[in-house]
Amino acid sequence: MEIRVKLMGLLKQHTPPEGRLDVSEGATLDDVLTALQIEPDRVQVFTVNGTLVRDRSYQLSSGDELIVLPPVGGG
Repeated sequence: MEIRVKLMGLLKQHTPPEGRLDVSEGATLDDVLTALQIEPDRVQVFTVNGTLVRDRSYQLSSGDELIVLPPVGGG
């Protein structure tokens, strides 16, 4: 199945071609991180179709839009 992926900040370098990624049915957020070779501790926030998702075992559906944000620091 195909999902759309938007990676922000320092993670942009891992963006798949055309922002689309083929994953197996029932793929989780952790599965996507693995496919994109992103260390889990480099990710702070996920949204799926505009909704904040905290559970990395959340299963994606075909056509979902996943946005991944790295930790943000500041002072």
